[in-house]
Amino acid sequence: MSDDCGAPLPAGYRWFLRLTSWMSPRRTRSGWHAKWSASLRNWWILTERGELASGVSEQLAEQCRGALADAFWLRFSKAALHRWVRGPGFVVISTATILVLMGVCTNGFAVTRGLIRIARDLHAQPRMMPSGAQEGALIAYGFPIVFALATGIVLVLIERLPPHTRGWRYWSFLIFKTLAAMAIVPLLWIEGGAAIRAHISNVQLRVFGGGLGLALIFVAAFGYALLWIFADQRRRCPVCLERLAMPVTVGSWASVFDPAATEVLCNQGHGALCMSETETGAADQWTAFGASWRGLFDTNESKKDNVLR
Repeated sequence: MSDDCGAPLPAGYRWFLRLTSWMSPRRTRSGWHAKWSASLRNWWILTERGELASGVSEQLAEQCRGALADAFWLRFSKAALHRWVRGPGFVVISTATILVLMGVCTNGFAVTRGLIRIARDLHAQPRMMPSGAQEGALIAYGFPIVFALATGIVLVLIERLPPHTRGWRYWSFLIFKTLAAMAIVPLLWIEGGAAIRAHISNVQLRVFGGGLGLALIFVAAFGYALLWIFADQRRRCPVCLERLAMPVTVGSWASVFDPAATEVLCNQGHGALCMSETETGAADQWTAFGASWRGLFDTNESKKDNVLR
């Protein structure tokens, strides 16, 4: 992948092309590097001759962005990216990203660490009387969290739980999402609420709006997050954990013997799920497909991705 004869590119551009070329598939890497190396070299020749108008740096940066996008879409097609977004990896990476950004923006969860330190000191020295501010802070944060947990448990028990026949990957992913919600929502309320109250000068507005109002919003958001987690898990394939697609409504709301239901399919061809839409309907039924069925779900784009990889 050496450069052809002519005006050489600066070292920064050459290293950029070499590193970016590793993003493209192996079988297309040499051709990709030759194409974009020639393109950038031509731009650089025009720059050396002074034949380009103003904004040379912006034009070369646009060429570099085009090369990066071209390599990315050679490796990850839009269909593959769509599958990844519907898969479990997107949830895991999004959770980690949110926690990292929250930690950076809140100085390492300063308010939460302060509450943990107060609770730890009280546990180590139970006879020590906490100050009024410390005791008030523990109650103000502890009671809504306990109430939100109790509300979430009740809402989850009311909803349909997944069948117990699911495998360990299915249940591990459900536990991960539940723990993620139990961490992100309270942290967002504790750290974000403290930041909002710090900018409210009116005492009554700070207490009722920034305190009680945000606590009620936290309880509602926590319950909604748990409901969404179980609803999302219900619509995932128990084999690959990808969100099921292609919903089809069957049955009738007026029929007792053929109640309304929704059937969804796994894009990978692992099976189909029939979900009852009535309160008294049957439990969800998963129908596994054999290996011979999976060829019907392979699109031309996915075959191209397999060839490129």
